Amino acid sequence: MASPASLIDAVPTGLEPGIVLDDQSRALLAEYDAMKAAWIERVMAEGIGTSRAFADAVFDRFRGPDRDVVPPRIEGLGLPGGKGARPARLYHPGGDGPVPVILFLHGGGWSLGGLDSYAGFAMSIAALSGCAVAALDYRLAPENGFPAALDDSLAAARHLLDHAGMFGGDRTRVAVMGDSAGGNLAAVVARELALAGDTRLKGQILVYPMTDVVSPDDRFASRTLYGQGQHFLANAGIAFARDTYLAGSDARPGDPRISLLDAPVPAGIAAAFILTAGHDPLRDEAAAYHAQLERAGVASRYHCAGSTIHAFASFGVLDVAQDARRMLADAAREMLTKG
Repeated sequence: MASPASLIDAVPTGLEPGIVLDDQSRALLAEYDAMKAAWIERVMAEGIGTSRAFADAVFDRFRGPDRDVVPPRIEGLGLPGGKGARPARLYHPGGDGPVPVILFLHGGGWSLGGLDSYAGFAMSIAALSGCAVAALDYRLAPENGFPAALDDSLAAARHLLDHAGMFGGDRTRVAVMGDSAGGNLAAVVARELALAGDTRLKGQILVYPMTDVVSPDDRFASRTLYGQGQHFLANAGIAFARDTYLAGSDARPGDPRISLLDAPVPAGIAAAFILTAGHDPLRDEAAAYHAQLERAGVASRYHCAGSTIHAFASFGVLDVAQDARRMLADAAREMLTKG
């Protein structure tokens, strides 16, 4: 196996002028590639269970110290799903009176990830924002394909909008947040609520969300530049996630409940904050969704952390992740304290 130094040297520093990987992200990529090389034969031979174990190992390795104050209350919840209750975990910031609430939808291509792998990320947002974070363990593909994850997410959002007071939350101040495939779910939840005439959701916080899994890769420069397997997420991985999510479903990839870029923006959709990474193949479709919301008159803010990669906000070992978490917490606080 190549040495760590040679692995780092093999990682591209940047394919666009001014878009250069920071040293911490380069080192993380090198270590990730070494982990992947050690796991790849088992993953290919054993399938989704081993893929999940590998993903959990990656998230655990790069979680980093929980540098922020741990929320005073961490407890298990049951939230309504599309078919019965789903496990959830509440991170409550403490204090008197009802607090704003964020429904947190983890990433992982609709088939990986869970409450434990995203604990550090969710905990940080609760501690930094002063909001209660309810992280949902939605059903995963391929055992439960589309629309199971969306149905669970929508049911949980509607429950929080009606009953957040049951755990000290303020049902009039609810936002949804997700990253990658969870960002897709968060965006679709916001859209579906607005389409149904429910305009109570105060914000959608989308972290490098998937917004288009139907267009050819060359529609987006970021897919062409950063989707070849050297920057954590590959175009092949995006296609695999899509196909796994849709297996056994009659839905098409262009269904706006899956690919919402270019779909009509409904009136009353919640304000948005969208965060991307410079070296992420999903960067340009997320930026395009921000522009689409703005054209429709929706209050949307966008920030690109140019020096890093997909999934970075989950990797607390990175300084850029700590900065991003503070930015996301600030955005949530602003959305949920207005008016």
